[in-house]
Amino acid sequence: MFRSILPLLTTAVLLTACSSGKTALHRNKFDLAVQKASKRLQQRPGLSKRGHTTAAQVLEQAFVQAYEQHQTTIRRLSAPTTSEPFRWEAVYREYEQLQTLTDNARRGFAKAGTCNDCTEWLNSYPASYQDRLHDTRELAAADRYEIAEQAFTYRQQNRLAAKDAFLNYRKADEWVPDYQQARAKAADALPFAILRVVVEPLSPTLEISPRENLELQQLILNQLGRNAAPSQFVRLYPPEESAGEGFTIHQAIQMIVTSYSPFRENNSSSSTTVYSTQEYKVGEKKINDSTKVDIKEKVHGTLTTYRREIHAGLDLRMRAIDTQTGAVLWEEPIWESRTWQTEWQTFSGDDRALNGQSLKSASAFPPSRWQLYDSMRDELASDVVRRLQTKYKNE
Repeated sequence: MFRSILPLLTTAVLLTACSSGKTALHRNKFDLAVQKASKRLQQRPGLSKRGHTTAAQVLEQAFVQAYEQHQTTIRRLSAPTTSEPFRWEAVYREYEQLQTLTDNARRGFAKAGTCNDCTEWLNSYPASYQDRLHDTRELAAADRYEIAEQAFTYRQQNRLAAKDAFLNYRKADEWVPDYQQARAKAADALPFAILRVVVEPLSPTLEISPRENLELQQLILNQLGRNAAPSQFVRLYPPEESAGEGFTIHQAIQMIVTSYSPFRENNSSSSTTVYSTQEYKVGEKKINDSTKVDIKEKVHGTLTTYRREIHAGLDLRMRAIDTQTGAVLWEEPIWESRTWQTEWQTFSGDDRALNGQSLKSASAFPPSRWQLYDSMRDELASDVVRRLQTKYKNE
C-alpha cells in the first residue's frame, strides 16, 4: 500500500507547486510566478511531464509581463520630468529585481532537456544587469551628494540643515565608496549637526537639605557620564563642561525637587468571625430520663488582622529651555515612591476555629526614613537619565 500511495503523493506535491505558480500569475504577481515555476522545473518531472510543460508556459508568460512591468517603472523614473525624490535609488531596486527575475528563469531551464525551445526566447533578454546597476549607483550617489551640498551651505546657521548634509553625504558614500570625498565632507558637517544640551545643577529647594540636593545632583551627573550619548546627533554636557570653541549650547535641562514625603504611616485593622470546618462536642442533653446525647456544632472565634503601612515619595520636575529664546521646550514630572507594609493577627475564641492555621506575625524590622530616601534617590537619578535618553534618542 505504501508503494502505491507514494507516487500519488509525489504527483500531488508537484501539481501543487505548479498550481501555485499559475495562481501567482493570475494574481499579477509575476515575479513570484517566475520563482514558483522555476522551482517546479528544477524538480523531477514525475510520472507525467504535464507539470513541467505547464510550469514552462507559466514561467514564460510571467517573465515577459514582469520584465515589461519593471522596464515601465524604470522608464518613468528615469524621465527628466520625474520629480520623485531619490529616484535613482528606486531605479536601482528595479534593476535588482530584474536580475533576480532573470536568474530565477535561467535556473528553471538550466537542467538539460527541461525545455528545448525555452532558452531561445529567454536569450533575447539580457542575462546580466551589472553594468546598469553600476551606472545607477553612480547616479544615486550623485543625487545624494547634490542634496548634501545644498544643505551644507547652511550648516552654520541651521543645525537641521547640517544634519541633512551629513546623512546625505553618508548615503552618497554608501552608494559609491568615498564619492567625491563624501566621507570627509560628512565629517565636516557632523559638528554642526549636533544638538548640544547642558544639564544644569539642581535648583535649590525647601523639600530636601542642600547636602541631599547636591548628592542627588551628583548621582544624576555620574550616571549621565557612564551612559552613551542618546543619539549620534546629541551631546549632554555637565554644568562645568563647555561645548567647544565656536559651538554654542542649544538647550538647558533644569531640575528641581518639588515634593518629598519622608515617612507617612497608616495603621488599620479588620475583624472577622471564623468557624471550624467540622463540628465539635460542646455539651450534652437528655432526650429522655435516662439517655444523654452529645451536642455538636461548629466552633467559632474572632480573627483580627492588623496592617501597618509606611509610604514615602520623592518628586522632581524637569524641563528643557531654549538657550537662545528662553522658551520652555518640554516639561515633565518624574517621581519615585516606596511602600512598606506588614500584617499580624490576633485571635479570641475557640482555637479550633482556626482549623490549624497559624497567625501572621509582624515584620520585626521596618525600614527607616533614610533607607526609604536612599532607595528613592538612587532610582530617581536613574529615572532622570532614562528620560533624557528617551527624549533625545530620535534627534
